Amino acid sequence: MRLVDNFFEQLNDLPMLPKVVQDVIQFLNQEKVDIKQLANLIGKDVILSARVLRMSNSVHFGASRSINTIEDAAKLIGLNQIQTLTIASGMRDAFKDIPGFNLNQFWLHSLVTASISRQIAQELKLHIETAYLAALMHAIGQLPLHLVFPDASKNIDALCTGRDVLERKSVEHSLLGIDHCEVGEMLANLWEFPEDISSVIRFYADPLNKQANTLAAVTYFAAHIAFDLIADKDAPYIADTLNPVILAKLGFGDADLLIMRIASYRTFVYEAKGYI
Repeated sequence: MRLVDNFFEQLNDLPMLPKVVQDVIQFLNQEKVDIKQLANLIGKDVILSARVLRMSNSVHFGASRSINTIEDAAKLIGLNQIQTLTIASGMRDAFKDIPGFNLNQFWLHSLVTASISRQIAQELKLHIETAYLAALMHAIGQLPLHLVFPDASKNIDALCTGRDVLERKSVEHSLLGIDHCEVGEMLANLWEFPEDISSVIRFYADPLNKQANTLAAVTYFAAHIAFDLIADKDAPYIADTLNPVILAKLGFGDADLLIMRIASYRTFVYEAKGYI
């Protein structure tokens, strides 16, 4: 038995997504999705559909009129985004309380990372909703680690403050024998997310790995920027701290344009705070 398999056996209750969200995930692999069928499915969960409608009405989507039903939302902002919002909203229900861990801060960083990743994916002509979901889940493996190893995980958090995520991965392996990327990948597989997403979770911390895809590099890049934007660092400072090899891989070599890009991402912090 792999160590990561044994790890999940140590959880008292395996974190599960709401049934509606599990069903919506299955739609991700379908080429054609019926709007009414999806709307009826999401509408079965009153709390979840209310969250989705609130997010759909946000300034981020620029809707010209108020959105009052899931079906209207799907027509106005697209089926893919409705699926993404539903999954994003439902994921928070899988981990409702972790003693000593700031879940609001975790989801704030995840949401900002996801929004930045979607923006970059659009520029690079990658699948934007896959980019969003993969980035939203990029650090999800940290949550089960905190549940199973609360003291060690707090120690890791303290040791890794200000360190690169690849260094964190190494520290986790040294102290726990597994890392949040491995745990996150298995969690995504248990939840039956598409392989493109689980692969990003597995390799985002090591985006230059030969097995890493372009979205892994996008997520790494976005996560780094998200941390600094939330810490209120300015765009030139953030640009100077980015890995030049990753910048070259993404084609973001122009320093002035990079600073402009980073500055434009700051709005995602304000939007994400409205979701938390």
